[in-house]
Amino acid sequence: MRENVDFRAPIGWLSQSKRVKVYVDLENACGGSLLVHEFQKVIRNSILNIRQCCTAQVTYSVGPAAISSCPELIWDWEFARFLPARGIDGADLALLAAIKSEPFRVNFDSLILISGDHIFADEISALNSNGIPTTVICQKFSLSNKLKKAAVKIQYLPEFSSPFTEQRTA
Repeated sequence: MRENVDFRAPIGWLSQSKRVKVYVDLENACGGSLLVHEFQKVIRNSILNIRQCCTAQVTYSVGPAAISSCPELIWDWEFARFLPARGIDGADLALLAAIKSEPFRVNFDSLILISGDHIFADEISALNSNGIPTTVICQKFSLSNKLKKAAVKIQYLPEFSSPFTEQRTA
């Protein structure tokens, strides 16, 4: 059964998981590469909250545009593994390759994906089928239908407002 919860709510559901893998498509979570500098700390602080209630190994990816607009990113995320990305869907492809290469059954209890991109849907579905519970955390407007169907649990990030973001309606 799928559960939709606001990400700002308490994260007590994680108490059941002792070891969690967290994969972050930071550009998707922030609303685009130009907004990473403005919102990456909000995402970072949410992940730090997750790390307080369980052992979490965090991997994130962004492209060169996000790094050049936010050079402090590497230092702000020193607790996480960084996967550099280039080109269209570069961060997605880097994270997807990392997810596919991980030995989940042996080492981790669950997976959290912070992205709404459809490219992850098949792998999320396969992990669920193999008994690895998955949670997708994203902004409501960025969640693809395919990923929504694949995830066991869905939580939403707060909507960010910026001069660069356009008003979106559901």
